[in-house]
Amino acid sequence: MATKYFRIGKKQVFLPDQTIAFIRPRENQPPNFATFRVPLTFNKLDFRDYLLHAYNVPVLGVRSQLTQRRPRQSKMHHRIYRPPPVKTMTVELHQPFVWPEPPEDKSPWNPPMLEKRYQHKEMQEKWQKEAQKTGKFPLRDEQPKMESSLALREEAKRLLKDGNWENHRNLDPKFTEKK
Repeated sequence: MATKYFRIGKKQVFLPDQTIAFIRPRENQPPNFATFRVPLTFNKLDFRDYLLHAYNVPVLGVRSQLTQRRPRQSKMHHRIYRPPPVKTMTVELHQPFVWPEPPEDKSPWNPPMLEKRYQHKEMQEKWQKEAQKTGKFPLRDEQPKMESSLALREEAKRLLKDGNWENHRNLDPKFTEKK
């Protein structure tokens, strides 16, 4: 199969300590090409052997690219530095691979807390766009009240009126006995 195209490497890796990410292709990329984000220490031969031995995927050719990142300012020393580049490798596959369509319903992957975070982010973006258009920031009193704050307010009113708070737990007698 793959031995017809190239010589197989002899380097054995049992527990790799690198992370390789399979990247979704661009719109104009043909299905017989696949792009991966790889560590900087990987070379073309290592990656070809990795795909062949780990996934039994023969590769016809490998292209590697280094993408420089923008300079950043360190938070501690306030110095400007350039982060290490990102290395991607595009391989030409023996057989084409077509990505499946992303699912419409993402609820199995998104817990309720993450959904709330997305909703909050969308609400903040809406406020920002509105503030950019009008030049006015909405006041706290003009914003809609959240359900949790309304429930907390009602509970506080009830406690002030009744005066008895109970958490329905049995305390140890040494905390309830008076000396």
